Amino acid sequence: MDAVPTQTRLTGAEIIQYRRDGYVVVRNLLGPASIAACKCALTDLATGARPLGQTSLMYETGVDAARLAPAEREFAIRKYMDFCADAPSLQAAAFSARLHDVLDQLLGEGRVLFQEMALVKPPRIGSAKPWHQDAAYFRIKDPGLVVGVWISLDEALRANGCMEVIPGSHLNGGVAHVHENDFNLCQITPDKIDLAKRLPIEMQPGDALIFHGMIQHYTAPNNSNLRRRAIQFHYHQLGAVWGTVEDHQKFFHDAHGNYAGCTVAHADLPGGNYAYREGLPREIVTTDTSA
Repeated sequence: MDAVPTQTRLTGAEIIQYRRDGYVVVRNLLGPASIAACKCALTDLATGARPLGQTSLMYETGVDAARLAPAEREFAIRKYMDFCADAPSLQAAAFSARLHDVLDQLLGEGRVLFQEMALVKPPRIGSAKPWHQDAAYFRIKDPGLVVGVWISLDEALRANGCMEVIPGSHLNGGVAHVHENDFNLCQITPDKIDLAKRLPIEMQPGDALIFHGMIQHYTAPNNSNLRRRAIQFHYHQLGAVWGTVEDHQKFFHDAHGNYAGCTVAHADLPGGNYAYREGLPREIVTTDTSA
């Protein structure tokens, strides 16, 4: 495979697509060596070959992690969180020079990485992530300053739970979500989703989906024998202001005006607001991920 340049400008049509549809796909954001290093880091974190440090692991429902041998763990994990300090290859993906050149075009210069996750949807047992808007989880007063980046490490296909979006749904603002007693399953109420417009985004390893914080999106369960590992990062632009539940309620409320977002108040923080983890906000020092 030919090397991919570290900086590749979006075309005018791609910028228009992001603003109109709420997403754009950047092909070959990560090169083969970067993809392999990211996969290896996830395996090492799962098996204990790499100390977890700040990383936390979440398993599929019904899995008793204590009963699993180290080599079995990564086939039962649904999500890794907070891993950048523990895995340089994963942090390099978050700081990809090409990625941030693209984000500068879309959003302007200067941003903070405030969340990192790996969403791995293991074969045969990988569960669905219901329809939701990421901005429903973040109380930023201007949701347009939040962007998600979802990078596929395996083929992401309809068969194994690729990302699906409702193009243009970000332009309609926030809609009501319900928790159903599980923070991870917070989802849009069915009457607010136009499933006739759903669009699967199939991707190859190294491709990146860049999406607006307000776009409605979903991933199906993985009932196949295929792996579907992806890493996801959330950034906000410099100067973004975190608000209170009352601020967030302006975007996410039900028909009666009651709060209908996905955030959980933290009683020990002013206004139940956001708390950055150790070392955050993090300076973006770009890295070449084309290899």
